[in-house]
Amino acid sequence: SWLTKTIDFSSIEHDDGMLLAFDHDDECVSNWGACKSRSGAYASKQTYMATFLLSYDPAFEMELKCLGGCEEVAEVCKKIVVTRDYELLDRLLPVVEAKEKSKFDVKSCQILLQMLMKSRKNTASRVALVSKIIAGLSSSVEPDELLFDTIIEAVEKLGHDKLGDAIEVLLNDVVRKRTKDIGFFLKRMEFALKLNKRVEGGGGGLNYLEAATNDLSSYAPIKLKNSACAAAVSTILDMISTYNETDLSNVVEACLNFFHRGTAHQFLQTMMDRTHLLEQLLAMNKFGSLQSSLVEFAADFARRSANFYRNDVKATLEGERKDMFIQAAAFLIEFGTQNDFDRFGKLSIKSVDLFSVFINAVLDTSGQELLRDILNKCLLQYSITDVDTSISSWTVKKPDEPDILPTPSLHVKKVFELYPNVVQTVDKDKRLPLHYAADSSTASFEVVMEVFKAYKHAASIRDPMTGLFPFQLAASNDNVESSFSLLLANPNLVSSGIKVSERKRKRSSSA
Repeated sequence: SWLTKTIDFSSIEHDDGMLLAFDHDDECVSNWGACKSRSGAYASKQTYMATFLLSYDPAFEMELKCLGGCEEVAEVCKKIVVTRDYELLDRLLPVVEAKEKSKFDVKSCQILLQMLMKSRKNTASRVALVSKIIAGLSSSVEPDELLFDTIIEAVEKLGHDKLGDAIEVLLNDVVRKRTKDIGFFLKRMEFALKLNKRVEGGGGGLNYLEAATNDLSSYAPIKLKNSACAAAVSTILDMISTYNETDLSNVVEACLNFFHRGTAHQFLQTMMDRTHLLEQLLAMNKFGSLQSSLVEFAADFARRSANFYRNDVKATLEGERKDMFIQAAAFLIEFGTQNDFDRFGKLSIKSVDLFSVFINAVLDTSGQELLRDILNKCLLQYSITDVDTSISSWTVKKPDEPDILPTPSLHVKKVFELYPNVVQTVDKDKRLPLHYAADSSTASFEVVMEVFKAYKHAASIRDPMTGLFPFQLAASNDNVESSFSLLLANPNLVSSGIKVSERKRKRSSSA
């Protein structure tokens, strides 16, 4: 039964116990025999080629069994540990070294190492055996926490100078690293940090940490599941807390870059996890301003907002992660560009129910200052009658009455209802909402007038950024109708400009 697991004969009907095999390329080197084969309804006699002839010696039954793969090797390992049969271990190791199919699984590797840590064998013998066992771990598996801890214990007792080569073989195996997600590399970083902390002299831990950090960029696929992102963020924060005395700036930078590179595949919950990570990193005050990462996040959040499902956004704003969404919006406002603001503004006004939930959440969570900035940078630039907006969701419908279509500036009016004094409140640049509305090339006449009607005196206040009055800002953006209406509110503003012209005329007439 064990032999049939080792060699597959299921596809051939054999006569007289003939055993046949092919080489790896399905090419036959020698003509060894013949057997009957059935193809459909016709029986025929075919000649088969084989690269070897297998003879069976009961004294080598263990070696033959191990050719069946990791499961058979694991059975032998259990026997070795129970019986403390080091002679059997010596016979097993050459098979494991020679055959890729017959390697140690995680459990086998771990129990053999533990056995050797308790062994009375001399140090040189134990080093040789431990090195072979570590190097013999199957490429298809990665050490779990228990095995990593056992390897650290071995390094503590036998020395990193003696086991370092075996550990490098394990960690440098390309097959093992390929297509693994960020969690795989974070576990390796934890192993490196734990090794550095427990072993005198660091045990090469910082070198392994650097290698795992580089491997994250080279091997990890950027497509990430929501659950994997949440787990990764938790691991990163726990790592920083546990190894507080170690400089993890490179680890943090590599992780943030990884998340940024995978933006195209990320949805709302992943963006919320990234927000949480950035918020916590800033609170720690250990990793600088994170300026470049925050600029990247602002662009990523704005870009992905077009792909957020409306119901998911609404559920988030009404649920436990409301604070995270508002924090993401705050990062966007502080570190984004006008292109980012435009994208986010379009998302915000897609439907009246989403918009109402959003502005109320902003006011409840962050206060009037953020709502003012969102109004100035994201909302005044668009009308709810724009192409990307669901007009029907803003339309008031009553039984037996005509539908009441929304005005283009209804969203602005709703903000004013929540925060009436916003039109008179300057931001950090000393600008008023009317300055932003008049200075936008996409703001409609209706939106500009809505802001103007709420605070008419603003039409007579110069924009501190440009030195222009609102009517001049509107004119510079080809919003002629808005410019003319704002000028009509205070025609005397023109006289301040005429004085300059009069001086020029006097010079020209005297000449």
